[in-house]
Amino acid sequence: MRTMDEVLVLAMGLFHLWLSPYAKVEESFNLQAMHDLIYVRNLTAFDHFEFPGVVPRTFLGTLPVALLALPLSYVLSKASMQIVARAMLWLLVFFAWRVLKRTIGTVYGHYTAKAFSTLTAVQFHWIFYMSRTLPNIFALALVMLAYAAWMQNRPRIVIFLLSFSTIVFRGDTAVLFAPILLTMLLARQVGFFETIWVGLSSAVFALVLTVLVDSFFWQRWLWPEGEVLWFNTILNKSHEWGIQPFLWYFFSALPRSLGATAALIPLGLTSLGTLLPNVMNFTLIRSNLTWRTFFDRDVCFYTLPIIFYVVLFSNLPHKELRFVLNAVPMLNFASAMGISKLWRNRTKAIWPLILVAGAIFVSALMTLVFTLASHANYPGGVAFEKLHQIGQNRALEPVSVHIDVAAAMTGVSRFGEQHPSWTYSKAEDLTDFSSFDYLLAELPLVKGFQPVATIEAFDRIDIRSFRIKYRPAIYVHERRLDEN
Repeated sequence: MRTMDEVLVLAMGLFHLWLSPYAKVEESFNLQAMHDLIYVRNLTAFDHFEFPGVVPRTFLGTLPVALLALPLSYVLSKASMQIVARAMLWLLVFFAWRVLKRTIGTVYGHYTAKAFSTLTAVQFHWIFYMSRTLPNIFALALVMLAYAAWMQNRPRIVIFLLSFSTIVFRGDTAVLFAPILLTMLLARQVGFFETIWVGLSSAVFALVLTVLVDSFFWQRWLWPEGEVLWFNTILNKSHEWGIQPFLWYFFSALPRSLGATAALIPLGLTSLGTLLPNVMNFTLIRSNLTWRTFFDRDVCFYTLPIIFYVVLFSNLPHKELRFVLNAVPMLNFASAMGISKLWRNRTKAIWPLILVAGAIFVSALMTLVFTLASHANYPGGVAFEKLHQIGQNRALEPVSVHIDVAAAMTGVSRFGEQHPSWTYSKAEDLTDFSSFDYLLAELPLVKGFQPVATIEAFDRIDIRSFRIKYRPAIYVHERRLDEN
């Protein structure tokens, strides 16, 4: 069946979502916005008015996801709806990935498309992040559609999609946009004046749309991504979240994202994929030693601008793996082209394909380890669910709960608020908890309370024993009866 590889990728994404349904603090705005769009009818009661975050974010990504999830909210619990909402996001991103994958199949062949799917399925971070409610993921969906349009030689669509993504979701998409646009101009896929016209009209359309929609939801005139750019660029505040070395993306982020399959990229960028099975054919090897025949022009055309984008992005001091997820699909395309070349020459030598299978197997093992670790990385969300199980017999009582910063940052969301009669507080810097019935806290001992549950979290991987080590992270505390 031609689509079984797509089903595999889809199933892997849904499995990660089911296994790790909670969200961390960087995902909280979009997740809470989805909750409010589904359940809250009073705009002033939306979560972002109480917790606006460091910078405002757009509602343009959460609106379509919430609309898709809304019908199921009438038959499912709020806790289940968190999974549903994220599943709708995953389906939208998966659709964009499938468009890119099928475009690769149309332009570069069935084998290349199958290899592209296989590489995607065995890499942990890309699939894991695709259901995460991050601005990067909403942007990446448009970026993948832009990649597909780029391969279809439809430059106007490329310009529109990347312009829209830059203005609405992630201003740093411009760093990716620049080398792609330059490549299209140099290849004469699009004219200079056409570029100016399509780019400006797309940017104006996106800007007007985000200003109108988001000004309504924030109840003040604003351009959310403009304020993000001001914060990160003009005020240069992003470094406050940590600084990494210049080459961190190349030596840490991308190797973790791609796994052992990163070693396959040179096979696509060059003629090595053809030469290795013909290693005893000295005439063929000699004819491919010149740069004109050694490098694969098509693969280099689509991959080198992406590598240049990562180099440009490396100049920013604050780095996170999710910031360069845009690069992963096109780097996988390069690897898939290399695998396709080896497969077409499999009758001449099978050993290169055995090495490819080894790289895929190692990447799958890495994915297994990352999956187990990530599952134990949301103790706040697990503790919140455990709290409601413990307090089930008090579901109708006016119970008050305090959630500390550590719990709030590692999985607690409004989707988890299961009892309407309960009140939840996330007030910071409190020292007096006498007014609360339950606490979610990283402190094991709190005066006047007794711990009734301990939630562990991922700590480290013990290389010697090849085991994942855990540590106590969040405690569920209940008021002691003798304190009443």
